[in-house]
Amino acid sequence: MSRPWNRKSLFWTIAAIFLITAIIGTLVQALVASAVLQPLEAREARARAELAASAIATAIASAPTTPRGAELDSLLELHRSAIRPAWILFRASDGTVVTAPPGRSLGRGPGGRESRGRFEVVARRSVTRGPNVIGEVLVIRRTWPRGALGILEPRTSLLLFPVAILASAFAGLVLVRLLVRRLRAMQLLAARVAEGDLTVRIADRSGDEIGRLAVELDRMTERLAAARAELTQTELQRRQLFADITHELATPLTSIQGYAETLLDPGVPVSPEERTQYVRGLLDESRRMDLLIRDLFELARLEAGAAPLSKEPLDWAALCRNTIERFEPRFRKAGIKLAWRESEREAWTSADGRRMEQVLENLLVNALRYVPQGGTVDARLDAAAEPRGMHRLTVGDDGPGIPKEELPLVFRRFYRGAGSGARVDSGTAHDRHSIHEDTGGSGLGLAIVREIVERHGGTVRAESNPPRGLVITIEIPSLGSR
Repeated sequence: MSRPWNRKSLFWTIAAIFLITAIIGTLVQALVASAVLQPLEAREARARAELAASAIATAIASAPTTPRGAELDSLLELHRSAIRPAWILFRASDGTVVTAPPGRSLGRGPGGRESRGRFEVVARRSVTRGPNVIGEVLVIRRTWPRGALGILEPRTSLLLFPVAILASAFAGLVLVRLLVRRLRAMQLLAARVAEGDLTVRIADRSGDEIGRLAVELDRMTERLAAARAELTQTELQRRQLFADITHELATPLTSIQGYAETLLDPGVPVSPEERTQYVRGLLDESRRMDLLIRDLFELARLEAGAAPLSKEPLDWAALCRNTIERFEPRFRKAGIKLAWRESEREAWTSADGRRMEQVLENLLVNALRYVPQGGTVDARLDAAAEPRGMHRLTVGDDGPGIPKEELPLVFRRFYRGAGSGARVDSGTAHDRHSIHEDTGGSGLGLAIVREIVERHGGTVRAESNPPRGLVITIEIPSLGSR
């Protein structure tokens, strides 16, 4: 599991967007200040300074004597408000400055320190009286040092704050629209899922918080779709099971009803031999129903996990050998050859001995019922060659076999072959004394085999046995692999 700080986070995305916005806003601010506002401000200041300098020069020239001291200050004061923050100076023809910026001299601050910034003459007018030049009027403005971003004056910077605010607002709007679009996709998915459409997906792989939420929502929708498909399949299987059970129970019940009605009908003459035959038919059909009901109950318990396994270490080869020896007389009586081969190694595994015996019994019953007289059934056990391997049991025959396309279906409940010569999944070996005389099974034997094998951690499969016949292979883990 990755650490939270190693994951992509929406926080860093937002922070990066606003940082980029701030940088771009500052650059735009500097560009506008340098290229537009500063030239306009300088041009306007020069125009005001030239008007003020012309007016003052005219006033001094028209006076009888050159104004000095308070008289000159009052004259200059009339024009200072129009040109602030610039200053007005009158320099006499002998080079002396008659007036200067209040409290400081040109180029020097208080205490003689060099003042910040530099001074620039923005307007200059000569003062003439008659043919003589008696001095000049200067309008001086302090220019602030040009910074790295090209901003000249604090006032200009204040005027450009709206640019940065607008740029940030635009970036925020774009970011919000992107977030809203992604959230709207999740809202659409939730609405579609609520309506029952489980095919919709978001497919957001950004990796941030919203992206991870989208991945989890897609995964949730996929699981819901799988669960619904499984539920639909289960419902179809349940309905099919009920239909199969109804059919399987209806057949012997119909026979029992027919035998009983015949025996009870006084208008039907029945000889003692026929009566005995009818009673035997009633007994056979009742046994068939009992077999079907017990197999259904057994399969239901296995599938629900209600039939616990009593596992213990056992030699599967010895268990199979004993089962083969028990069934060999019945195969000989039916005219079928039963061959048994096993490896020289013992096949130790952890299993429920009674259940594993039931597995081989069902396979042998299936072969005994459908292999014709004169046929052969070959059972073989190959023990695992290594401690963590799999033991393999194969039961093959040369009977009618099953069509290749129907092989995956043989372990289903009540499976029946498509053709008349096809094999049918047989019942289990509950009544061991009358199995070879039965005309049919419950149709659940191989389904029970599959459940038992899978509960032991093994696998079972059915294959064709060339040139004809069927091979069923069972593999279960050896004792060392557990």
